[in-house]
Amino acid sequence: MKIKILLILFFFLPYSLFAIQTLVITSVNHSQISKVTQPILIEAYKRLGIDVSFEDYPAKRSLHLANEGKYFDGELHRIKGLERRYPNLVYIPVVIFRLEATVISKKVRFEVDGWESVRPFIIGIRRGVIFALNGTRDMNRTILNSNERLFSMLNGNRFDIIIVSRINASKFLPEEKNKKLMVLEPPVEVYEMYHYLHKKNTHLVPKLTKVLQDMEKEGLIQKYKDDFLKQLSSMP
Repeated sequence: MKIKILLILFFFLPYSLFAIQTLVITSVNHSQISKVTQPILIEAYKRLGIDVSFEDYPAKRSLHLANEGKYFDGELHRIKGLERRYPNLVYIPVVIFRLEATVISKKVRFEVDGWESVRPFIIGIRRGVIFALNGTRDMNRTILNSNERLFSMLNGNRFDIIIVSRINASKFLPEEKNKKLMVLEPPVEVYEMYHYLHKKNTHLVPKLTKVLQDMEKEGLIQKYKDDFLKQLSSMP
């Protein structure tokens, strides 16, 4: 009799009592920004009782897999408007990072004043980075697969400038081999970054939005960024 009762309870109690939902999110490999946004989302999903993990891919591949939605549930962070090219992705309307598109140079000097100010130069950008692809459209640019290659080729005088996010540049600029490189100010543009979910997870959008808004009010989103920047500045 007891066994029958237990079986009845097993089949009729909510499934959520027996399993914790798990999401797998794509992210861009070797991204410094991910070191800020991943902890933010881990905390946000934890508050919803959801486990989340991340798998890194080249930038363009990451977007393709997230949009396909066959094995993955969303994309870690991207700029707003991505959904026009990747219609299966839905953004969560809370800013989780502000990206500064930054010009890095070895020899040329000029005051950066928007995207048109970089047009006269030979430019290097990373494949799959939407802000750089859009901003340098129809310009003299070369697209490479990694930031490592961008910095290497800039040092080799193959480009006049490269354009990367400031936080990603912060990983490479302190290296001895990059000591002749410099950041030109101000940023070309500042972009707000958002988390994206595949449309199969649309039911989570209102809940996740509320949680991220709460974390923003608590100052927690900014704290994750500040903590990471302190960590970077303390590195030898």
